Amino acid sequence: MMHVKPLSSLSHEEVSDLAAHAAERGEELALANPYPPGSWRHTVFRDVFLARTADLQPVS
Repeated sequence: MMHVKPLSSLSHEEVSDLAAHAAERGEELALANPYPPGSWRHTVFRDVFLARTADLQPVS
């Protein structure tokens, strides 16, 4: 059985996982980040999302 947690209760690691998976699916950051600007979760999500997006870019 899957346990569902509110987004507001996710740990740093869980927010990071959420952001990385969103980047891997090709989602848009503005639409994918569910956290309010100024919150630590918003910042973690943004930073991880952008880093993962950069990792996924082809090397030229």
